[in-house]
Amino acid sequence: MQPPAAAPADAAAAPAPTAPVDFTPPRLQLPPRHVRTAGSALAAQWGRLPLAERELRVCAQFTAGNVPARLADLAPVTISEEIDGEWRTVTVWVTPDYFAIGTDEDDLRMPLSPASAQWLCDQLDCALPTPRLVDAIWLQARHKVTPQPISPKQHDIASLPVFAMHDRMVDAQTAREAGDALVAGHKKDVVLSTLLQEWPDRVVLYGWHRLDGTPIQPKSKAHTTPHVDYSHGIRLVSRTILLDGAPTKLDAVLADPKLCALLSDEGPLPAVRYPAAPAADGGGSGR
Repeated sequence: MQPPAAAPADAAAAPAPTAPVDFTPPRLQLPPRHVRTAGSALAAQWGRLPLAERELRVCAQFTAGNVPARLADLAPVTISEEIDGEWRTVTVWVTPDYFAIGTDEDDLRMPLSPASAQWLCDQLDCALPTPRLVDAIWLQARHKVTPQPISPKQHDIASLPVFAMHDRMVDAQTAREAGDALVAGHKKDVVLSTLLQEWPDRVVLYGWHRLDGTPIQPKSKAHTTPHVDYSHGIRLVSRTILLDGAPTKLDAVLADPKLCALLSDEGPLPAVRYPAAPAADGGGSGR
């Protein structure tokens, strides 16, 4: 995977189609808030719960609406590519930051297994990004954060206390932004990839860009799906997108043998997804 490069001059000059007059950019339809428990409180209460129990509780928090409202305002990301001698343009909408739980004043970015991440996507009519889209998100982010790795020799990087510690390190660099101010560079992404067709038991990771644009994490399937650590981020991508100014679905572009080049550097990705975990119902009490 080559580091992301700035768009060539002719690409920048390619006309950007305007959205239809009656088109409303998508927003995340988050569940109504019935619980207001701070992310720091959840981190303290849950301590060192095993992964399966922790993720059931995370899903319950989501169902109860204990998610910061800032994630609902999706940020647009536009990519142009010359295909068969014609400039084509796609605009997708992504969460401005990685998935988090907690209040608007105190939330915790929450790494998830791909099964829970896929379940979350299914609740919100979203998908996970591709490596090409991760590059585009970083290039177009208003706030680029310096990566801050934590040594696995000195810390249990799969533990919730380390998740919270890393969150504080990120927040020390930049305040959590309101609205759709796109932030990138602070985590590697759980991504969609053709690798999943042969390795369905793996999590594919990519990204964590340095300020010079090079990713710390090349596209990798080194870990099996139960591995979740502080560096993983869940960025949600709306399935409602614009192609040359007309509404369509992300899945249709990813499956198209030619148009997929707008969003994928691996060729078409028809029906690529992670197996989703069962929905976690009820709860949400921050127990």
